[in-house]
Amino acid sequence: MIEVEGVSFAYEEGGPTILHDINLTIPQGQWLAIIGPNGSGKSTLARHLNGLLLPAAGRVLVEGLDSRNQEELWQLREQVAFVFQNPDNQLVATTVEDDIAFGPENLGLSSQEITRRVEDALAITNLADLRKKPPHLLSGGEKQRVAIAGALAMASRYLVLDEPTSMLDPSLRLSVIETLQYLHKELGLGIIYVTNIMEEAYLAQRVIILEQGHLIAEGAPKEIFAFPDFTRLGLEQPDIYRLGARLGLTGVSSVPELVAKLLQLKYQVIENR
Repeated sequence: MIEVEGVSFAYEEGGPTILHDINLTIPQGQWLAIIGPNGSGKSTLARHLNGLLLPAAGRVLVEGLDSRNQEELWQLREQVAFVFQNPDNQLVATTVEDDIAFGPENLGLSSQEITRRVEDALAITNLADLRKKPPHLLSGGEKQRVAIAGALAMASRYLVLDEPTSMLDPSLRLSVIETLQYLHKELGLGIIYVTNIMEEAYLAQRVIILEQGHLIAEGAPKEIFAFPDFTRLGLEQPDIYRLGARLGLTGVSSVPELVAKLLQLKYQVIENR
């Protein structure tokens, strides 16, 4: 479990407060989306979850480990991996497999354990055929999958992603999302996902909204997209949600669900004739 308790933060002492008294609990294995207008503090909050930033007030606990405790910080970061918006910021080696091995090597693991973790991560992310390829020659979607594979090799329980698909075209975006869905559903990995793409937020089990550093709403996606201030914040409801609402089918979250509800309505009409 990740616990955010009364966290406030400013980048400079005496500077503007970016996060205001944030309280949040993230159970292990949950997919949480963090949304909000630009400048709302989404990335700042995400970077607190694995100790990249430390709170000015309050605390962040991961499985009981306190990010403010330097003796616990590295162990905490093993639990919570981070994937940046631009994967080039975290790819460091000359081949894909060496990049994936970088984290486990820094943990001082045996060569046998490192090899096992790398092989597993390559298989899960469908990167085995690219193992010898230099990361800088990969597509944007492939680079993000390498970054995710590196997180997997750390055996982390949680994966925090800061707008990982914002620089990708739709097809590459889909490949990353499919990888994350597999990790969540099949491996039980907790996903904390910062995004401005509402169709992606719809995939989460739970969504929170930040506005000017304040946590102003949280709930299931269907509840959040019906939040009265949603459009005031400059956020757009997903197309499928708006289409369902126009048809009188509120809370529709996918095309199959929309089709199923329309067929149900059709059969009800036939039965009532």
